[in-house]
Amino acid sequence: MRRLHRLVFAVVLLCFLWVGYTVSSVSVGNEGRGEFNFLFEVNSSPGVVVQLPYSLTLSSGIYSGENTGEDFENALKKETAEALGSSDLYPEFRSVEPLVLLPGEKPPERIAEPLIIFFVPFYGHEENIYYESCYASVLVYMSSQGDVGSYLSVKEKYSGDSTKTDDLKYFAGDLFDAAMKTAESGNGSHSLKVVYWNVLEVRRGRLADEDCWDILAGEIGKEIAEWARTLSP
Repeated sequence: MRRLHRLVFAVVLLCFLWVGYTVSSVSVGNEGRGEFNFLFEVNSSPGVVVQLPYSLTLSSGIYSGENTGEDFENALKKETAEALGSSDLYPEFRSVEPLVLLPGEKPPERIAEPLIIFFVPFYGHEENIYYESCYASVLVYMSSQGDVGSYLSVKEKYSGDSTKTDDLKYFAGDLFDAAMKTAESGNGSHSLKVVYWNVLEVRRGRLADEDCWDILAGEIGKEIAEWARTLSP
């Protein structure tokens, strides 16, 4: 009987320990991460233009009744500002990609400031009584020369069929090649980086300190900070 009691006690204790670990732990994982870069120290303006995806700025999220898109957007803004701020830079959040072009209009080929563009095919949020998870498919394009044209041309190539961006390495590779070709055809030095995650996911226990989207955006912020260190305002 005592052995039975000890066994029951051990099982109950293990259950409590498992629940305690689950509700207080944080894990970050990804499926299919990669990057292409040409990092070189360059002089730049202190302001960096940052374009967030329209899927966030024009949407409140994919689940009705939740602010998934707004939470993700705010987390990206916060982490981007911190990553740039660590190199004495600051973000200017605005779009360089027009939603609609009037007859005779053309999108810009280049802007004067360094540029960051986020491409997010999908994102989402799930939860239960023990933990929540947030996830996103993300590509980040960073150009010290403000090269908009390379991004728009490659994006056009991959538009119209969502399966083309199931694996972002092809989009990222083509974008890097196009941007490098543009940079090398001009004058001056350049610093370029394209990083992607097919799926970046965070699982956060209910008692963990940080917000789920802040943790996920923090992983992206680390990549931005590396590129930002090459810019000298």
